[in-house]
Amino acid sequence: MKLRFLGRTCLVVLSLLPAVSTQRGGWRVVGSDHPVIAEPGDDVILPCHISPRVSAVDMEVRWYRDRFDTPVHLYLNQRDQLSRQDSDYRGRTALSPSALETGDISLRLRYIRPSDRGVYTCFADDGSQYEEGQAKVIVAALGTQPSISMDSTQGEQTHLVCRSEGWDPEPEVIWRDRDGNDVTSLSNTTLLRVSQGLRSVSSYIKIKQQSNMFSCLVRSKIPKPDWESKLHISSDFFPGVSGWMVAFFLTLALSIGAIPLLVIQWSRMDAMERQFEPMAALYLYQNLRKELGKNRFLFSELPESFLSFYLSVCLC
Repeated sequence: MKLRFLGRTCLVVLSLLPAVSTQRGGWRVVGSDHPVIAEPGDDVILPCHISPRVSAVDMEVRWYRDRFDTPVHLYLNQRDQLSRQDSDYRGRTALSPSALETGDISLRLRYIRPSDRGVYTCFADDGSQYEEGQAKVIVAALGTQPSISMDSTQGEQTHLVCRSEGWDPEPEVIWRDRDGNDVTSLSNTTLLRVSQGLRSVSSYIKIKQQSNMFSCLVRSKIPKPDWESKLHISSDFFPGVSGWMVAFFLTLALSIGAIPLLVIQWSRMDAMERQFEPMAALYLYQNLRKELGKNRFLFSELPESFLSFYLSVCLC
């Protein structure tokens, strides 16, 4: 009975161990799933943060590559320990003090070199637990413009060679004929490593003499990503505008826009009035003369000057 009870107790304890270990501390370090691609001389940020976001001001934060005891950057006792830093990174690394308060332990690496490529580990320790993540750096060095030369002649075939140097990582070589057809499968490419981790490439191709035009393209296999910045401006940033002001300015704008139309229409009406004014005056004069003829007995005693004045007043 005792042995059976002890066995069941051990099984229960063992089953609880994974749950206990996952609850330890309650935070973890998150690196980057995407490589950081840069060219020599660039400044880059190696992403890494603590999740959930807790302050790392009182933690030990260490960035290293191959050796834990030779850090790329070390932050300890609330200060950077530059004396213990790898000499290759002296004066080129920095952590943001304000970012540490929010658990952001990303490393700024300046003046990227070809030798900086590789996997970096970000390490955080609060005294009771430690966690780590990783970030990969790819230094894409663009080489020289390729040159094509004739290396040798054998029978009816011409041996061409395409050369370029200063590449990292390994470049891609593409041959095309005079019609733009890809003839890379007919070539033989050799890569040579030179100083500071950069590579030179030589590609040979044998072609027939009647095909007298060829092109050689050397390009990086890893395209550099496009960077985009966006700024979102909240509506709270601007003061509110009342409804009556919107209506007022809208009415004012419509009124200003209608003025030219009113002026044009007024000019047209004035021109038409001037055009028909003589005809209307003649018509009125004739009617008045008729009326005077019908009622001549009323005006027989009036002088002719008064009648002329009367007609002129009526025609005005």
